[in-house]
Amino acid sequence: MSYRKKVKEEVSDIVDIQYQNKFAQIASLVGPCRLFGILGRGSAKTTDIQVERLIDIMYDMPGAPCAWVADTFSNLTANVLPAVLEGLERKGFREGVHYVIEKEPPTFTDKEKADLPDWLRPHFWKPFNKLVSYKRTIIFFTGMNVRFGSLDRPSSLAGASVVHLFGDEAKYFKEEKIANQLKAIRGYRVQYGHSVYYRGVTFTSDIADPSHIGEYDWMRKEIKNMNIDKILLIMKTGLVYNEALQEYVAAKQHWRKSPSPENALVCKNKLKTANLWKARWTELRRMDDARTFFLRASSYVNVDILTEGWFADAIAADLNDLHTAILSCRPSLKSGDRFYASLGEQHFYKDGINEDAYDQVGLLDKEDCRVLKYVNLHKPLQLGIDFGNMCSLSIAQDDRVQGKDCLRIVKFLYTLAPEYLVDLGEKFREYFAPMVNKTVYLYYDRAGNSYHKVQKDQASEFKKAIERDRNGARTGWNVIMESIGQGNIGQPEEYHFMQTLLSGSNPRLPNILIDYYAAKHLRQSLEGARTKVKSGVVFKDKSSEHLPIDQLPSHSTNPSDSFKYLVMTKQRRRIAKGKVPVPLAIGDPQFGK
Repeated sequence: MSYRKKVKEEVSDIVDIQYQNKFAQIASLVGPCRLFGILGRGSAKTTDIQVERLIDIMYDMPGAPCAWVADTFSNLTANVLPAVLEGLERKGFREGVHYVIEKEPPTFTDKEKADLPDWLRPHFWKPFNKLVSYKRTIIFFTGMNVRFGSLDRPSSLAGASVVHLFGDEAKYFKEEKIANQLKAIRGYRVQYGHSVYYRGVTFTSDIADPSHIGEYDWMRKEIKNMNIDKILLIMKTGLVYNEALQEYVAAKQHWRKSPSPENALVCKNKLKTANLWKARWTELRRMDDARTFFLRASSYVNVDILTEGWFADAIAADLNDLHTAILSCRPSLKSGDRFYASLGEQHFYKDGINEDAYDQVGLLDKEDCRVLKYVNLHKPLQLGIDFGNMCSLSIAQDDRVQGKDCLRIVKFLYTLAPEYLVDLGEKFREYFAPMVNKTVYLYYDRAGNSYHKVQKDQASEFKKAIERDRNGARTGWNVIMESIGQGNIGQPEEYHFMQTLLSGSNPRLPNILIDYYAAKHLRQSLEGARTKVKSGVVFKDKSSEHLPIDQLPSHSTNPSDSFKYLVMTKQRRRIAKGKVPVPLAIGDPQFGK
């Protein structure tokens, strides 16, 4: 008997060719109940590892309720969900055929069923759990349904009972908050207790730097729960199962080419052997001490896709994140290296969501300022803007908390080239359209005043982008430019001012409160900014602004500059320097003089 033991890749009706990097293959080969992956930037964490697990679970637990958690709802809709849908698309899954988003699953007529593949002809299988609402939910054709939620909006997953939990960018998950979500992994034992993935999790992220505000290194604690010997045994068994499966498919290809009773018997025996090894592999994965797999790898696992040039650019940039973001090494930077050294958790608030307004927003809908609890629709806004290939906009309102004046940064918006000021103005107008008070005070860099007299300066251009739409029609907004004639704000002055402002040592300066979630990129920029000392003078290290443009929002100092222009007004700078006299109290002999 002669036949190939390897699959012929060109036989597409039996074999579907999909690319996976080696570490994604290892994750699939181990197939654990609980997967924790720390992987470098660009390693296909979501589009490959997460989505492959999602598909495996979809087949292994049809009808099962699952959940996907992110740190913020905006990150979920802007970054995580698009990556998930892209990964599904790459693997041949189509919306409306294999899954639906926030819709009731379709049913098919007899004619439509005839045009569908055999495995899909009946209809979408019903979810086992009762769905009261399809909001923020993806339902697959096997009935497995994934409810999406975020830690900044606790109500999004409130009351959920799920059998598997997914999460990406897990370094932004505070340990106490994710612990509460893990309590929701319960129930449905009779229906799904047989599955390896039952009561499991799939979390991925790049490595956390605990010196950064808002990054948590909780996943590394799972290393102690991994039994390396059992994991290696599972991998070896999985490799044997894979070889047996290849031999079966090769035998089937040969039987199709040369049908005969002898070839049919060989094919049947190969299938029996493959199923035997699959059963052994599955049983090993069910062992209690083999449920957890912790994986750490650098970006080099995806070098075939990223190319040598991508790594050369990252190394040449020398942005102090090569060891962490690319090589996945534990961070060695100390908090004393931070430019905004006095910045702490007291400057951030996490209760900024208006839950009632949020409940009206769907997965694919655009939210507006009504979801922000502390935005007063009847008060003017203050904007700090930094111009460049990334235009950054910090948006604030004055407030008073516990008898103390404060400046509350309620939102951060940005554009990346080729988008520019017209696009940023449109984003601002759309997000803050519900505002009753349409007055804004604009603060910006001295360079924004260039050519002001001929109305060709960047500040005037942005003012126009808010006050008029793309067709030139008035929008009802009124922009008051506050930085006309302002001098340069040097980095050494910024460094000393920020220590005074953020430390609270000058009671005449307002407290700073920043929305932890709605101003996420500003938060990352402030806590990630590093010092550079020249001749004993402290400067801000702005080398991160030369990163590839798509990395600027999360890793550059650009957003922090918009914050600088917002808070460092002429009056506050004078107060910080002690040039504004303290107001006299009524009754003081000098009062009124």
